Amino acid sequence: MGGKAKPTKHSAKEIAGKVAAATTNKGGGKAGLADRKGGAAGHAKFKCPSCGQQAPSIKSAEMHWDSKHSKLPFVPGDWSDTHAEHGGVTTAGVAVKGAAKQKTVHELAKTKTGQEKLKQLEQEKLKQQF
Repeated sequence: MGGKAKPTKHSAKEIAGKVAAATTNKGGGKAGLADRKGGAAGHAKFKCPSCGQQAPSIKSAEMHWDSKHSKLPFVPGDWSDTHAEHGGVTTAGVAVKGAAKQKTVHELAKTKTGQEKLKQLEQEKLKQQF
């Protein structure tokens, strides 16, 4: 029996948050940015020869093949290894989290780099008008 106002079990939201925190790459700097984007080949290693769908492992590639191309035989050698094409593993991180939200004009105006970005955006808008 739990104590006063204390849940006896973890909530699904709490567990999901812990899993996300443990498996999401949040490294900073240019290397972290490149890693979050997945490098040159992305995080998936294998690419389907038929439809181009990417798969992280040969096992998931086989599952994809069985569900989408079941009439054809599965040949692992036909799948292209995108990491090998780009010179080995392209990332060092664990997972990818979506891109950061776009900063508002007010947030950009607070820093020098943000102010420069605002000037570039204004110049692009002027070019598009004419």
